[in-house]
Amino acid sequence: MLAKQYNHDFNEKTTKEKEMSREDLKFLEIMEHSAVLQEGRYCLKLPYKNKEVCLPNNFAVAKQRIQGLRRKFLNNKHLHQEYAGYMNTLINKNYAEQVPQQQLHGERGKVWYIPHHGVHHPRKGSLCVVFDCGATFQGASLNSELLRGPNLTSSLLGVLRFRSEVVAFMGDIQAMFHQGKVAEEDRDFLRFLWWPDGDITQDLREYRMTVHLFGAVSSPSCASYALRKTADDNQSEFVDDVVQSVKQHFYVDDCLKSAATEEEAIQMIKDLTALCHFGKVDKQQSYCVAGHQRGAKGQGPEGVGFGPR
Repeated sequence: MLAKQYNHDFNEKTTKEKEMSREDLKFLEIMEHSAVLQEGRYCLKLPYKNKEVCLPNNFAVAKQRIQGLRRKFLNNKHLHQEYAGYMNTLINKNYAEQVPQQQLHGERGKVWYIPHHGVHHPRKGSLCVVFDCGATFQGASLNSELLRGPNLTSSLLGVLRFRSEVVAFMGDIQAMFHQGKVAEEDRDFLRFLWWPDGDITQDLREYRMTVHLFGAVSSPSCASYALRKTADDNQSEFVDDVVQSVKQHFYVDDCLKSAATEEEAIQMIKDLTALCHFGKVDKQQSYCVAGHQRGAKGQGPEGVGFGPR
């Protein structure tokens, strides 16, 4: 049992890679044919299992769920403030938009409403709004219609070997799933209900996500595909080590890398940040820690810290 667990968690292949399934190949075909740059960000279609998706109208379920949320807000003003702040950030950053009046009715079978709820991060204590893409209505859900896609994440064991050189650094991609836009024709499957500015005294309005969101089974593979495509499409602008670092030294949204000298590490951080910017992938922070013997940041030449950058 222990051996099986290790093989599952650290599944670095030493033998020939298994062939991709038909569904994985279909996912990659959808990505390759739909990926276009819009306003500096990659725009990708939702990878449907079947081309002609037809979902029932679940508006009543979404409305019932958000009315329950409204009752929670009335009893907890702090929760209301946190929740409204999170949703306002989504809208202000153009991760979500209000559905235009002329498009409210939508095409029959092509509209789906995603319920949402708040979850507090156990360590940070901050609130995160989770969109329930697995919510069902009449036996249907958004996740049941989406391809999961192949695992494009680098091997965890391979990434953890990053301390091969003297100077180690780490970075993080801010809101990774939100960095990829959703094709406009698919956005009505990502509708949700909310109040303007979070004011629960106003009437509910219909909004829709413009980006891939946390909660959809396809989002991890879509985000990893967009990150790798950013590296491939801009490889002529950077040395090979920078391009390969994007492909091999990111575990989901976390980057772990090392360099022989502090100067090389600083240059690599700058190049990785610049490369990610070509796909509008926002690197949130980069730290650099020197020395294998002394890992404490800021303690002389063996513990020099750089960041956040």
